[in-house]
Amino acid sequence: MFCQSVSTPIVKPVNGLCNLSCSYCYTSGLKMCADKNRMRPEILGATIDFFCRDQDDIEFIWHGGEPLLAGLDFYRRAVEFQSAWEQQGKKITNFLQTNATLITSEWVRFFTENDFLVGVSLDGPKKFHDQIRCYSTSKGSYDEVMKGIDLLRQAGIFNGIICGISTINHKFPKEIFNFFLAENIKKLKFARVKSIGHYNNISSLVISPAQYADFMIAIFDLWLELDDLEVEIRDIQSVVSLILGGNKRECIYMGQCAQFVTVYSDGSIYGCDSFPKTDALHFGRVLDESVIVRSNSHLQSLQALLRKRKESCQTCDWYFICKGGCAKDCYKQIDSVEPLSEVCENLQRYFEHISTKIGSYGLI
Repeated sequence: MFCQSVSTPIVKPVNGLCNLSCSYCYTSGLKMCADKNRMRPEILGATIDFFCRDQDDIEFIWHGGEPLLAGLDFYRRAVEFQSAWEQQGKKITNFLQTNATLITSEWVRFFTENDFLVGVSLDGPKKFHDQIRCYSTSKGSYDEVMKGIDLLRQAGIFNGIICGISTINHKFPKEIFNFFLAENIKKLKFARVKSIGHYNNISSLVISPAQYADFMIAIFDLWLELDDLEVEIRDIQSVVSLILGGNKRECIYMGQCAQFVTVYSDGSIYGCDSFPKTDALHFGRVLDESVIVRSNSHLQSLQALLRKRKESCQTCDWYFICKGGCAKDCYKQIDSVEPLSEVCENLQRYFEHISTKIGSYGLI
């Protein structure tokens, strides 16, 4: 019988290996990935089998580092392994998140033929992006990223951008919003920079929950004023949907953190990619039987902790939206039960602002 836990894999075929050296890279500690450490075909096949065996509708999220460094042949094999399950009636969707600098017409042809949806990391206009998302030479990557986006967009497989919000750009919500509109980029996700990577001399890129809430409130107001249904901002639309009684949720508002797991190149299964790679969140390997992984004591402990967190949050008026929030970002430590007050206060302020604005339109 299908279990909700350990059902959505974030697969890192080259671990943290990347052709860029971004200042805030949260996988910088995983960058050492020699050729022999890349995911081998037998591990790839076992990964596909593990997640397809017990469920009918599966999403594979290919991540990095830079997942294109695994090479085209790797993904051709992945599609071949998946095809055997699709012939049994399984529905399989592939999402890939890339920095887009390595996108070529050959990659685009493969993605198009195999229905991959491709998201790109882009931190706004060139003057912001190139300060952070650089090559090891300190050269910015903006021009190559935009070329990659154009190729994906022409093929109709561009799945929008993730924009990191840091001390570099958080004070410029209108400029960033208008930039994306001018570039005809209408599927957006914003992410708060919360930890520092390994590269560059920038002392701190981290912004506070209050600064991020200010940014998102400004973005919401701009989005509402624009009144263009083609512009999709994932976090905002999740919150709006939930306030209006819908069920569209970003993962951080699902309250099902044990659903998402990270699969590293050796086939090891750990908790969601938001967490560091620690023994406390190691659930097993794709070579193990699924029942063994899903009964792993570390996974059971995580699920028990998530239940306690939800219980502690249920008196909050906004629990129906956040369900306890992101299991990592809302808490001081992995084993903390009470969320950080600073995070909660600013989430509540953000939700309240959206709810009040929606109410003023008579929609509630």
